[in-house]
Amino acid sequence: MGDSVTPEVEVLSNMIRQYFSQERSEEETIRALNHLRRVLHEVSPFAQEPVDCVLWVKADEVVANDYNPNVMSSSEKKLLKHSLEQDGFTQPVVVSEEKEHYLVVDGFHRQLL
Repeated sequence: MGDSVTPEVEVLSNMIRQYFSQERSEEETIRALNHLRRVLHEVSPFAQEPVDCVLWVKADEVVANDYNPNVMSSSEKKLLKHSLEQDGFTQPVVVSEEKEHYLVVDGFHRQLL
């Protein structure tokens, strides 16, 4: 896209690339990514927008909400499952942070499958 950045930003970018090129556990990598995303969110001109800060969370920390108005037929579930297997998650499951877990706000069926 032709994004032109300052030399300082390029140095910072290279430091990040170097950090993540080193072998580390998936959990450590995710913690570092989430930390950097939070830092970027703090200084973002779009910090007031929730979509500005997408974080990785463990699937076992995500719970379905009690209220889901959408009913999905078995054929729709099969199509969704096929789509997830072929393409992966093309849209994130949106959650709200609770005390001990994350509650699904959007993506109930994607989270179930």
